[in-house]
Amino acid sequence: MLRNLWKSAVLVAAIGLCSCGTDPDPRAGDPSQRPPSPFSEESIPLPLRGGGTALKPEGIPSELRDDAGTVLDPAGIVFTDMDAEDPDDISAELRELFEAVPKEGPWRQSYQNAFREARLTGKPVLMWFTDSQNSPNCKALSEELFSRRDFEEWAGESLVRLQLDQRVKGSKLNNEAATKSDYIQSLKKQYKVLGQPTMLVLTPAGEVIGRYRGYRRGEFEFKWGQLKQAVHLATEAHARWVRDMEKKGYRVWSDPRGRRIFAKLVAYRDGELILIEPDGTRAKTKERHLSSQDRDWIAAEKAKRGL
Repeated sequence: MLRNLWKSAVLVAAIGLCSCGTDPDPRAGDPSQRPPSPFSEESIPLPLRGGGTALKPEGIPSELRDDAGTVLDPAGIVFTDMDAEDPDDISAELRELFEAVPKEGPWRQSYQNAFREARLTGKPVLMWFTDSQNSPNCKALSEELFSRRDFEEWAGESLVRLQLDQRVKGSKLNNEAATKSDYIQSLKKQYKVLGQPTMLVLTPAGEVIGRYRGYRRGEFEFKWGQLKQAVHLATEAHARWVRDMEKKGYRVWSDPRGRRIFAKLVAYRDGELILIEPDGTRAKTKERHLSSQDRDWIAAEKAKRGL
């Protein structure tokens, strides 16, 4: 009897092994299990169908809201809240797709704005952690490299600059100054910055490509060479990342003024589009606000679906 039971167990295990990884996904032929097309009625958030409302920002996990380095799978996002009270809230919540990044000068002070500009332009980010008040080496780096006209010209074409200064104007008893100080400390902890000056070069998606700590007078050419190499590597890494994301349906969208955004179309109806960026940020726009190439792409996709 034991021998027969053993044979039965071996037979069941063999059947399980043979079926593992060989049978097609049973959902593959089931249209109800496939992700909806952005042009389909099912993909349209309920607010645009006359009921429901958009999920509040709190619905996105906190670690993904302001993290430029996190790629969020669009298929895992819920776009509507079935129990919400205000069916028209979506119009106020979603920003315009090609919304301009606020101007801050050649060195940005806002982490979010810097990475948004990087995603719009495809340029790497140079993060400079400095203490302009107490660090002689930080002052030397600024005077010998960052203040050079040829560096300014190169940086303006090649990267987005973000300055995070340990020196905070005003008393730390002031709410604004205290908030800024805490903000910088949190970024230092996030990027494991142990001293100033420290420079990081990152891709627009947030991948750290180069890390350079310290500076001594007279070595500006060496530091600049390091930055140029890091920018080159970051550009290559970003191109690979873009190719991977394009396989997931992301593409570059632009408007007639040449402004660009890398996003995926998740809903389309009557000339209105909702798109999502790889970090989970959603935006809306109208078809007439897009470039002629994007309008042609939409027309081709609609034609495929007989729309």
